Amino acid sequence: MRNKKLIIILVLMIAVFCVNQRVSAIGPLDIYLQGGAITNDSFSFSPFLWTAGVNIDLKFGKMMMLSPELNVVISELKFDNILLEPAITLNIRLANFFVGAGLTKFFELGDNLWTNKFSLKVHGGIKLIGMKLRAYMIIPFDDLFKPVLYGGSVGFGF
Repeated sequence: MRNKKLIIILVLMIAVFCVNQRVSAIGPLDIYLQGGAITNDSFSFSPFLWTAGVNIDLKFGKMMMLSPELNVVISELKFDNILLEPAITLNIRLANFFVGAGLTKFFELGDNLWTNKFSLKVHGGIKLIGMKLRAYMIIPFDDLFKPVLYGGSVGFGF
């Protein structure tokens, strides 16, 4: 089972590389490979949830950006339970800074596919040359005033 999960992760990363080569002629977009961490509202980092994924920034004019992403979430570098977290956010850009909101959902890879409801993802950050720093909150629509998860990531663009 572990080999199967590792193969899935490698295939996703190779696919992102191939897509980047194909879509570079489409227009203004940036692709980032990112890594980070997620914690709950107690900020205990127990268990420690690592994230790794890809993020694409599609620029619309000087101030708007649509950002689909796909993250793999792994608990304490144990490959027993792997979560996929696709998300899409609409962002406002102000120079190198950005803020935005969108939708996200978690899926568990394994013998039984587990999923949760759609949640709101609110984030902000800064884009530097070849790098993107970001902090975010994931908030269930059941209670919009109580964020459940907090995260941060560093992305490297190409």
